[in-house]
Amino acid sequence: MAQHLPSAGRWFLRWALLMALWLALTDTRNEQDVVAGLVAAAIGATAAGLVLRPGSPNTVAKSVALVAIGPRRLLRPLLRLVVDTALLTGALGRALSGRRVRGSFRAVRYRPDAPRRSAAGRVATEIWGSIPPNRYVVGIDEEAGVLLVHELVRTDEPLDPLGET
Repeated sequence: MAQHLPSAGRWFLRWALLMALWLALTDTRNEQDVVAGLVAAAIGATAAGLVLRPGSPNTVAKSVALVAIGPRRLLRPLLRLVVDTALLTGALGRALSGRRVRGSFRAVRYRPDAPRRSAAGRVATEIWGSIPPNRYVVGIDEEAGVLLVHELVRTDEPLDPLGET
């Protein structure tokens, strides 16, 4: 439906949907909040128009290609939720008893496989790697081929969340 609208029509449709979302979330008729919503919806509709990619949704999905990574590697960070929660509970107990808990930065060689060489693949690596509560992916240095991760409690788990084990 939206593909058949001229670009101004698509922009207005996005703006109207974003404004409706703003009003639903703020639940107010305060004039200042409504004006802020008008501006925020305009910014959002404009940004959405700028980042649209031509092609079918299937083409966009292929650019991310997370399906090719495999379910085992995609589930690993989710399973770490349970283990890392136990690690952080122990760290909290140590901190409450007066012992110091030190985090550490760790780096690993980052050589992504084909599905993760795109910008979307790097973003997926950073987001998926930050799902476990003990770990935060600081960033990827593409030139040096390094993935930098911060851990509150150091583990020996592989750092690349979607990489091979």
